[in-house]
Amino acid sequence: MTKAEREALWETRIAEYKMSGQSVREWCAAHEGISPRQLWYWMRKFKDRNGVTPGKSNRWLPVEISNQSFIEEDHTLL
Repeated sequence: MTKAEREALWETRIAEYKMSGQSVREWCAAHEGISPRQLWYWMRKFKDRNGVTPGKSNRWLPVEISNQSFIEEDHTLL
């Protein structure tokens, strides 16, 4: 397995862990062969490199404004 493949595998695992809502111990117990120490290592490794862990990136959300007159009445955000 190449380094890139291993990193992609762990990014997937970390995203699955985060979406599970389980503790590290619970998630690792349900996934044979993965120790809590390994999971913490890889989460820290990705955080140190990118500043964020996989599955926890900043995302833009769409916003709908339903009352156009509110904006036109000189209610600015800045």
